[in-house]
Parts: sequence; structure tokens; C-alpha cells
Amino acid sequence: MTEYIKIGKISMTRAKEAHIPSADIKINKQHIDHVAGKHKKELEKLGFTALDFIRVVINGYNEIREAKDGTYFLANVIDESSTYTAIIGLNYIESKKFWEIKTAIPIRTAVINKKKLIWKRERTPLKI
Repeated sequence: MTEYIKIGKISMTRAKEAHIPSADIKINKQHIDHVAGKHKKELEKLGFTALDFIRVVINGYNEIREAKDGTYFLANVIDESSTYTAIIGLNYIESKKFWEIKTAIPIRTAVINKKKLIWKRERTPLKI
């Protein structure tokens, strides 16, 4: 059986505003290893471990975006002119009633801005 670590939660207020389920946000070891391995160079440049990067984004996200394939992105957009935006990609697992993190990475802002914006709040800097 896959073990999950609870990292955060999409609150009832945000969920209602974004029209998505309010639920815990969790990640399993396989996805932590994916983020740590596949995105190691980007995270090292920022001075983060995979889990620390994920926690920082969850604590400071100010946008929720939706892709056509059912993936949602929590994004911490610091400035529209920034080249990169810190994001977490996650899917809602209906049978388990939680959000599962699939990936986390600094991604080009132009790429994430192509995803449908479903929730937004005033921008605040990432807090480490």
C-alpha cells in the first residue's frame, strides 16, 4: 500500500471560490523522488530540497490553474514579468478524497499562464 505524507490542504473558502473540492494535499515517496530527481538542477539553484520547495509553494500559492487533462496547478506568481513561476501539479483522487501532488517545479510563466485561471489572490512573495 502506498503511504502518503500530508503537506497541506485546500481550504473550504478557496475551494468554494475555485469550484473545486476542499481536501488535504498529499504526496507519496515516488512523487517526492520524481521531483527530487527530475528537477534537481532547478531546485538546487534555488537552494531547496524537493519537499521544502513543495511546502513553500503550498504555503504561498496565489493562483489555481486548470489544465484540460484534469490536472490543477497551485502557482506562486511573484510578478507577471517574472520568467519563472513556482508551481505544484496535482490531481484530485475522488476515491481517496484528497489532492495528490504529481510534480513541483519552477516553470516558465508563459507556459503556466496558458492554463485556465480559476482562482487568484493578491500576490505575496515566497516565504522561506
